[in-house]
Amino acid sequence: MSQRPLSPHLQIWRWGPHMLVSILHRVSGDGLALVGLAVLVWWLGALASGPAAYETFISVATSPIGYVFLVGLTWAFFTHMMSGLRHFVLDVGAGYELDTNKFWSIASPIIAILLTAALWAYILLGKGA
Repeated sequence: MSQRPLSPHLQIWRWGPHMLVSILHRVSGDGLALVGLAVLVWWLGALASGPAAYETFISVATSPIGYVFLVGLTWAFFTHMMSGLRHFVLDVGAGYELDTNKFWSIASPIIAILLTAALWAYILLGKGA
């Protein structure tokens, strides 16, 4: 057996908000790619298949479970976008100070939740205005 040292692993690193943002970025990207693509293909197929198929799509999309999926996709979009913007700023060399990095690691998911809530409030409440 080799006597070479093992690479550092998760148990030696202290958990931080930057780790959560990194995981959320991957999860939200996968969710958008898999679930978002499935919803998009179903929607386009329903559009191409005629009024009956489109009505079925709309009835499922506006059911409680449909809203859960759509709100989840919206949250995934805004989470991925905010994390991507954070990484863009880091890629240009800014935001590496510990306090700044920690602040934006905490703020990114919070802003994503607020944007999701604002969009759905506008969709659900703004139509009546």
